[in-house]
Amino acid sequence: MKVMTPKVSPSIYIRYNLPEVYLKQFKEICPNIVVEPWNFDEPEPEVTVDLSECEILLTLGMRDNLNILKKAKNVKWVHSISAGLDAMLTKEVKNSDIIITNAKGCTSVPIAEHTIALISAFARDIPTMVKKQRAQEWCKMLPVRTLAGSTVGIIGYGEIGYEIAKRCKGLEMKVIGCRRNPDKKNKKHEPADVVVGMDQVDEVLAKSDYVVVALPSTKDTIHFMNKERFSKMKKDSYLINVGRGNTVAEKDLVDFLRNGKIAGAGLDVFEVEPLPKDHPFWYMDNVIVSPHNAYNSSNHSERVMKLILENLTRFYKGIPLLNVVDKKLGY
Repeated sequence: MKVMTPKVSPSIYIRYNLPEVYLKQFKEICPNIVVEPWNFDEPEPEVTVDLSECEILLTLGMRDNLNILKKAKNVKWVHSISAGLDAMLTKEVKNSDIIITNAKGCTSVPIAEHTIALISAFARDIPTMVKKQRAQEWCKMLPVRTLAGSTVGIIGYGEIGYEIAKRCKGLEMKVIGCRRNPDKKNKKHEPADVVVGMDQVDEVLAKSDYVVVALPSTKDTIHFMNKERFSKMKKDSYLINVGRGNTVAEKDLVDFLRNGKIAGAGLDVFEVEPLPKDHPFWYMDNVIVSPHNAYNSSNHSERVMKLILENLTRFYKGIPLLNVVDKKLGY
């Protein structure tokens, strides 16, 4: 979709396909909009309009490094439709006055549900069942686990971790949250049995039957899960990564999985996406490859657009925006 208004320079420039129903709602707030989609897996398109008067940019923070700002000197606010900001937070952007917001919270519930699906799949040995089904083998005595009483450690205990913890407690699991500020209270009800600081991450890994990584991508979290930390995990434990792909050192993980030093891994995010066809993860029986789809849900677009529309209204009323990112921290 490509939508232009009569004015030469738009107030809002949008770099993804905006459904018509939402475009109408956007125009009720600000009619001066240009949509030039940057389609997934395609090179960055050329900007075809003058952006000298543009104040708002809506784009995908995971891939857009905001070189476009060289043509849009008056942008005051950039919203990422993804929670991830891997490409967006350049040194120039961090040192600027531009406000960055993201889709944090819009995907927490579906990611939590996806996490439970991965944990349950390993507990009931679903990967082996699928393999036996394809071979038409009737195998009743598979090794299974009871989730009740088992321990899940959530590394990066933020909004996603909170939703995961709620669901794990419903399954009578013990939950340990691990985050930078363990004393921070975001909710009235705390589902985790205990919340500790990142300085205790090794102890959390050693206690957990399921280690869920929900870390943001920052300079401190790149390859956070590496051979040193994998060595702290129990031999029969599972790793689940629903955060960012670069927080896990994949070569180290492959070695630990191949050598039986941990039981398996459920991975929704990867260092290179799409996952290369020759990557070992594709061929490992103790790995579930999920194609960066944990965030998805039947009402994903509705949640994302509701947040953006609320923030657009706030922007033009001079009210503080929701989901403002701490550019120094990276989330």
